[in-house]
Amino acid sequence: MKRILYLSDYQLCVLQAKGKSLTEIQRFQLDNNGEAEFANYLSNNPKTPLYWIIDSTQEESQVLTIPHVVGKDHSHLMNQRMKRLFDDTTYTYGVVQSREKLGRRDDQVLLTALNNPASLQPWLNLIITFKVPLVGIYSIALLTEGLLKYFPKAPYTLLVAQTPQINSHTSAGLRQSFFVNNKLKFSRLIPLNALEPEEYAQYVLTQITTTQRYLENARLLPVTENAEPLSVILLTDTAKCEAFQAINNDMVTFNKQVLDNHALVRRLGLQFEPESGGELLYLHHFVAFQLSRRWYIKNHYAKAASRRYFFYKQVRIAFYITSVLLVLGAVAASAMILKDATGVKQKGEKTAVRVIKHQAQLELLRQQSPPNLPLDILLIRNIVDIGSHLDAQHLLPQEAWYKLSLVLNNHPYLFIEELKWGVGSSKKALFQHDANLITRVDEDGTDELDDLDEFDPDTHFIEGIRLQGKIEPFKGNYQQALYIFNQFIKALREQGDVFWKIEVLIAPYNPNKKRQGQIGSPTQIGEAPFLIDLLIKHAYLQPKL
Repeated sequence: MKRILYLSDYQLCVLQAKGKSLTEIQRFQLDNNGEAEFANYLSNNPKTPLYWIIDSTQEESQVLTIPHVVGKDHSHLMNQRMKRLFDDTTYTYGVVQSREKLGRRDDQVLLTALNNPASLQPWLNLIITFKVPLVGIYSIALLTEGLLKYFPKAPYTLLVAQTPQINSHTSAGLRQSFFVNNKLKFSRLIPLNALEPEEYAQYVLTQITTTQRYLENARLLPVTENAEPLSVILLTDTAKCEAFQAINNDMVTFNKQVLDNHALVRRLGLQFEPESGGELLYLHHFVAFQLSRRWYIKNHYAKAASRRYFFYKQVRIAFYITSVLLVLGAVAASAMILKDATGVKQKGEKTAVRVIKHQAQLELLRQQSPPNLPLDILLIRNIVDIGSHLDAQHLLPQEAWYKLSLVLNNHPYLFIEELKWGVGSSKKALFQHDANLITRVDEDGTDELDDLDEFDPDTHFIEGIRLQGKIEPFKGNYQQALYIFNQFIKALREQGDVFWKIEVLIAPYNPNKKRQGQIGSPTQIGEAPFLIDLLIKHAYLQPKL
């Protein structure tokens, strides 16, 4: 559903569009009583956004040519021209319509402005007071471009349509909008007092002829012999259509097509419900319906400050959609994890059943006399024990890596080049391929690893993490590099002194040892490498019978 305001020089009208239905909700007079009624209306529904259409005789437009520039230069040039033409009025709009094909290939632009901004201000103040989201303020002449696709195509088109009363001295209004290749070039709104069909038809044709001469004099409409004639689309009601058909058209120099309003209603699929007392279809009804059917249309006159509550609403919607997507993603991820966990659990249950079954078979074999055994009982026992050891070592490095990440997060100058993880029956079996290349260089001489050298491999095994890296960036300050490394070792001990044991295999070069006659490894000169083992002792899990 979309809520649309239509403001003329005589009254303000509220329209509501829902699907293909357009309904007139309420009208307000341009006085203090009308403003009070409008304030009451907004207070009852302040959350629905507003689209505001302006149909005023105070709207002015100019078509001109400017140099082709882009970016900030283009915006500055457009603003400068609009200030010069429209006396720095508040509500202005400019759009590039085309570009010349020859010469400097300048831009052809349309500049429009509302010369009486005071007519909008009381209503705009109420909209801001009640924090109603304002999508934009639109020119009805520019929006009329969207209706041209329902009429015969022509390079030069003049659309003539009736409007509601524009002041207290007239019965209606007549808007004429001129288009070149479906782009607005000129539009004017004049009073209309002749409502009888014959008088109306004669008056409208006179005004069209006057407009045609003006367009020719302004060089907006070519007058050469080979030029395309002006195509005039007359949008009116059924009775006036018949009056136009009865008029002698021998003196006119344009192509005229009279279109019944109700025929356009059927073509659009519009279902119109006028307010009580109204029965005629006007130009703004078709424009409002077209506006409601479009997903996006660029704002013409509204300033950023007037549209801020609409911006806030869009931000809230974006946050809501993002939250929904995050929740859906979390649910999907949880479902996948649950599915994987269920599969692992089922696999574990099947393995446990097989172990129990094999242990029961082994127990039966033990109870039998030795001549009936199919295999050596000791061999079967060793196979079962090995299987129990392998099953007990099924662990993940998640806990150890989490503790390690907490420490690394606070030491940004440590660059990890290689990280290894493994389990083994002893400390030496963890990283066997390079065990003979590295010797322990732990400087504080602690014996915290001695309990890992002597333990029962039948009941325990070791989980190990090997960190190989360097201090980076390193600018030749060995003392600072050694200090950073020692702080890292200290943080590791504070994080998991009970959880793991630390073995320093390679430390950054210590310049203090050189003065004592000790020379570091040549590979350490010019860089600050390190190699650390984090060792964790685990007990085998006992199988459940």
